Amino acid sequence: MAMNFKIFETKELTDIFAADLLRKQIHNNPESILALDVNEDLTQAYQKFVGEVKNHPADLSEVQIYAVGSEGLDVFKNLDIPSSQLNSGGTADDLDNKGKKKVNVALLNLNANKKVGFNNDNDELLKAKELFIYATGKDKSDVVRRLYDAELEGSGMLSEIKSHRMVTVVIDKDAAGGLDQDIVEYYTYKFA
Repeated sequence: MAMNFKIFETKELTDIFAADLLRKQIHNNPESILALDVNEDLTQAYQKFVGEVKNHPADLSEVQIYAVGSEGLDVFKNLDIPSSQLNSGGTADDLDNKGKKKVNVALLNLNANKKVGFNNDNDELLKAKELFIYATGKDKSDVVRRLYDAELEGSGMLSEIKSHRMVTVVIDKDAAGGLDQDIVEYYTYKFA
């Protein structure tokens, strides 16, 4: 169990980091299974991801992408991968282990109302090998603070996220506004 934060100056730098981590995941493991929240807050990150893959080609022959939440795979169609590798269902049933490999990376938007991914059933998302929680904007500062303060042994979504074996919270300075200044300084990344 290790919750790490990566805090960036702007939303754009946060989006660039998210795009880069997805591209590197595919580059390092061409058989990756990605569960990606299709929340509109992540749209720019996904557009940057597609651009990164076009600029730095990767083997996409085995990658599986699951849209988490509402339908919204249009941006991923620009990756030029077979439609059989783009899964618009993204429900818990789609992600369960019925003979499938485990989700390698889940990238989920943290809403101001403490919701991530599916509204009620996040069990399969929380089984991902790596969990990335994304939040930008001042309206997320309170929920980011509550995530930071969540009890490891507590109940509720924020405790479940915090107790994941490998979770990284990717946020901008606005979303980090509720954290103590020394915490913000420690986790702030100068993106190069």
